[in-house]
Amino acid sequence: MLFDYFKLLKELVIQVSGKNTEVLVDILKSEKPVNEFKIADKLKLTINQARNILYKLYNQGIVAFVRKKDEKKGWYIYSWSLNAPKALERLKLMKEKEMNTFQHLLANRENKRMYKCPNDCMEVNEESAMLHQFTCPECGSVLNLESTEGLAKELKGKIEKAKREIIELDVELKKIDDVRLVQVEKKRLLKRRQNKAKRKRERNKLAKENKKLERKAVRELNKKAKNRAKKKVKVKKKTKKKSRK
Repeated sequence: MLFDYFKLLKELVIQVSGKNTEVLVDILKSEKPVNEFKIADKLKLTINQARNILYKLYNQGIVAFVRKKDEKKGWYIYSWSLNAPKALERLKLMKEKEMNTFQHLLANRENKRMYKCPNDCMEVNEESAMLHQFTCPECGSVLNLESTEGLAKELKGKIEKAKREIIELDVELKKIDDVRLVQVEKKRLLKRRQNKAKRKRERNKLAKENKKLERKAVRELNKKAKNRAKKKVKVKKKTKKKSRK
């Protein structure tokens, strides 16, 4: 990948399931599903605590699971993996929301004058500053007109970063969709070949059955012909005997 997809995914996991859960991303990086007991062991949590985190992520479509029945113990064992398509879609929504927030803040900063207390007690717009006579109601200090240049530059940088990340996420989603389409096409071709082979087997079976029927019909005809010939011979013999008398 051209960008740190897993770093972004860790941000998303923290948002959904809380702090110190981002290590799950590293655990589930493997292409094969990971046993939930191994996950609990690596997280140093009880199995129920680990499941609680995993179910939160599952409800958001970030992870997926497969289950297999333990033949000896009789219960189901769950193995978990990252649900890449859903996770990427969630990340894209998160980044779009961030970008919209930054754009809204930038618009406010560019269109409104802001005043700030030198002791960092408060930050207010011009209307509120006028109401307080440009004096901080908490410490009495004179409010200073805040320069928006630095903050605007910072917000623009964050907006551009979010845009780049959204583009990269779209690229990854396109890759996944292309792989899915290839898999669908492979399955379609395989199904087509299987159907073709099935039809061929059915035709061969039908041809064999027809040949059997044909051979049986020929045998029946030959048998009838032989029977007719025998009858003719018998009739001739009888006719000869009568003529001698």
